[in-house]
Amino acid sequence: MIKQYLFSIFLLTSLISFSQEEDSYVYGDNSSSAKSASTTKDTKGFDWSRTTIGGGLGLTFGDITVIEIAPNFGYYLTDQILAGVGLNYTYYAEKRVNFSTSIYGGRVYGEYLVPNMPLLAHAEVELINLEWSATERKNIVNVYVGGGLKQDLGGGSYVYILGLWNLNETKESVLIQQPNPVIRIGIAIGL
Repeated sequence: MIKQYLFSIFLLTSLISFSQEEDSYVYGDNSSSAKSASTTKDTKGFDWSRTTIGGGLGLTFGDITVIEIAPNFGYYLTDQILAGVGLNYTYYAEKRVNFSTSIYGGRVYGEYLVPNMPLLAHAEVELINLEWSATERKNIVNVYVGGGLKQDLGGGSYVYILGLWNLNETKESVLIQQPNPVIRIGIAIGL
């Protein structure tokens, strides 16, 4: 397990170490050319340039197999506030007890991107559905708060690592999912 976390951190660090050519306008940029570009645009209606897509992918193989896919769609309400929705699907299997199940659900989240710093605050509400017994599935609501580090990629895009705390941790959430704190690594790609 520790090897997987170290590999994830190594991968994230290598992604961050690449330098990017600066875009003409990056959300949160306070340069004069950025201000003139943002003020000339019509601010009414939906603006696709303020949207992001992304999410996370998790893979664990061995006696316990976990495959997680979590796509997200976000929209910049302001230059620092991102609101979004996401889906998640997890396949979980344990070889030693011959058990496998699918866990699925959705989430609504908000993020505050601290200006001129590589920090963000994150809050979300997640509803997941999981197999509780051979004949019953159960819905669980998780409320996560926390923060993390982000590396801007330009154009409203960034990679992130989050440390989240489940405020509604129950025995069900500990048995099926990670206990507190929950660590997530992902990407948001600006359109």
